[in-house]
Amino acid sequence: MSAIALVAEHLVRRSVSNSPNEPSDPEPKQPFPLMGVILFYLTISLFSVVSGCVGYVYGKVVATLAAVEDPNPDVYVRIDDDHAPLNPESTGDDNGDVPPPKPVTSSLKGTISHLTARAGRLAPFRGFVLYILTDIAISIITYPVSSSFHIFGSAITRFIAEILLANLRVAWIHIVISEPSTKSLWSRIPSWRKTFMKIAPAAALRSLAAQVVTFVPLTIAYGTKVFEYGSEPTARSPAAALSGGFGLLALLLVLYVLIQMPAEVTFIRVAASMLPEDDETIVPFDRSFGGKATPEIVGGQGKIGIVDAWKSFSWGSRMRFLRVVGKVFLLQSALGLVFGVVLFAEILIFFGNKGFVGATV
Repeated sequence: MSAIALVAEHLVRRSVSNSPNEPSDPEPKQPFPLMGVILFYLTISLFSVVSGCVGYVYGKVVATLAAVEDPNPDVYVRIDDDHAPLNPESTGDDNGDVPPPKPVTSSLKGTISHLTARAGRLAPFRGFVLYILTDIAISIITYPVSSSFHIFGSAITRFIAEILLANLRVAWIHIVISEPSTKSLWSRIPSWRKTFMKIAPAAALRSLAAQVVTFVPLTIAYGTKVFEYGSEPTARSPAAALSGGFGLLALLLVLYVLIQMPAEVTFIRVAASMLPEDDETIVPFDRSFGGKATPEIVGGQGKIGIVDAWKSFSWGSRMRFLRVVGKVFLLQSALGLVFGVVLFAEILIFFGNKGFVGATV
């Protein structure tokens, strides 16, 4: 649960618990602002859809491509809608002054243009169905335990579920990084028996990192009661709760960069090394990972190891991946700010100051 959701839950709980003790309003009751409530929830729904699309297209698809792209391909034909035509005067034998092409994922706009040029307008949403189905399957596994054991039960069961369903994540990565295929969705899901032992270590590392990054800040929030504010002597002031929230956000970002990002990139690259030979990638991709991965047909494991997956990811590629993640964070923050202002205005217009009574009692 996010910090915003925790604050909202706390405000609702306080409002409900305090309402019986509040004095009756001497003013006549106003009609219930039904249109305001409808507009409020429509705005929240729109924000959820827009934020979800941004998070998936840029935070999942583009980030995955950035994790596997070879920045120095020997031979690769790039297709872009806005790619300028070649200058006839520069097509001679003298190529010494021609700078190497930038990686496809060096810009968000360039990546989307590349995808749509190669795979159509819906290419930025490639793999969306399988991604949703995987999340649903994981939720079905984790919900019974998490509802009984709360935060720690949820962390443990999600850790196990992510490992058990890792072959679905592998299939999703293959769909994202490959050219359009005539294969059906189910035929692209690798066999669990053949895939599990290969991907389980990387999946366990990824899932463990994700649980640490998610639940350490939440545990600190619950332990310190950073969002417990109000008029009671032991409660925090709203300013203290807000500063505590920013502190937790900073901790979350640091943990992501130091723990989750390396684990996420490692998992993506290990899964990408298992891409079938008949699938062509949509971005430059070194299947051998600099000679670290050997196909099974010649006696190899058919995948790259965890350590080699991270070591073969150059510093330039790491910085490019981090820039993608940073841009996505800024986009999501900007969206949250815009919709937050809109929601604030809607509350003032339809509910007046009474819309914030629960926050000030």
